[in-house]
Amino acid sequence: MAETKPIHLVFKDASVLGVPLSGNAQKSAYGDAISSSQYFASFAPLATQIHALAPPILLLQSVDALAAFLDAAQLLDGTYGEDGVLPVEDVTDAADEAIRALADLQTQLHRLNLGDQLPIIDKTAIGIGLWCMRHQVAIYAPEPIVNALARLANAANSRQETAAAYALMQGFLVHIAPQFAPDLERSNPERPWRMLNINFAIVAIRTGDSAMMRYAFDALNQALPDECAAFYSEAVALIANQPGFPIDVLALITIEQRRFEQIH
Repeated sequence: MAETKPIHLVFKDASVLGVPLSGNAQKSAYGDAISSSQYFASFAPLATQIHALAPPILLLQSVDALAAFLDAAQLLDGTYGEDGVLPVEDVTDAADEAIRALADLQTQLHRLNLGDQLPIIDKTAIGIGLWCMRHQVAIYAPEPIVNALARLANAANSRQETAAAYALMQGFLVHIAPQFAPDLERSNPERPWRMLNINFAIVAIRTGDSAMMRYAFDALNQALPDECAAFYSEAVALIANQPGFPIDVLALITIEQRRFEQIH
């Protein structure tokens, strides 16, 4: 099954580092729901819509596998509660299959002229990620969730929404750490844990919160020490050309930049 490539918050320009304005913001397409079941609710109508288009059988199999998992997940929550280890065999394999089905759907939506429905797939991915975190289910193919979190962060247009994206990324990084901490393929720029660490640091900058930035920078420094000098230097260079950027935010990034310049 095809895997999606991670979509990351590249330093295309300084706007990606801009601190969103506080106050009332336009509601995100991803919504503010916390319960996994609420994240899952919008997938059933999309599945019906995809079936009506009569796509290739392999794509229909992905849609049906994902729908079956979401139904099972909600049944398990109703039986055993929304938190805690589940006394069920093969739950990790089932979640892995559902996440891979999501990856397939992410790549196929535009071919079906359903690109505007991508937020539903992303919302579902985030819901599955939350469900796995709450039930301590390992995730071995996190690309669709990494993609969804990146787009969620890009869509944020207030401090509150940016902080919410930060919190999801933080929880997900902690959750996948046991599977990806031993990963020695650190030179591959498309490793999902690598992109999530970088995205997490960028979103931390966008929150404008010093405590959040320090936490994310510590995580980045530990996970990708060889890339930190370039990361912080590029961030400082972009911020220097952005009028009105908070001085205290720039100061924290500059401290990290100088530390890694001395190391190298």
